[in-house]
Amino acid sequence: MMSKLTAPGLMAIGVVAGVGMWVCSPWLTGTIEPWDADAPIWMLSWLLIAVTGGLVGHVRGVSLPLGYALGQMLITIQSLFVGEFGALGWLFIGGYAAVATLVTLSLIGITALLKKIRRAHSTSL
Repeated sequence: MMSKLTAPGLMAIGVVAGVGMWVCSPWLTGTIEPWDADAPIWMLSWLLIAVTGGLVGHVRGVSLPLGYALGQMLITIQSLFVGEFGALGWLFIGGYAAVATLVTLSLIGITALLKKIRRAHSTSL
């Protein structure tokens, strides 16, 4: 089903997931901001988003981690202007988004390569 979604659809899912991570953080982690939790839930959520985007199997899969970053940036926009760490927070989100996007692209490449190998193998039989 994920492979049938368009880039805007994946972006929207990412935004909702990013906002959801922050809205649900007090319930999930016991902290207002998910990156402040002792558990690695924030980092693991990025990994899950990156892998899910990669499993789409098309370049549009990068819309998922980019949407996830956008959702988190939207929910934390007030901290950008109020606290001294607001801009630093956005840098962290941007850094995680960059790594997640690279992981997604790598998985997309691996998926495409495996499909090509499988097709070549099935036609040679």
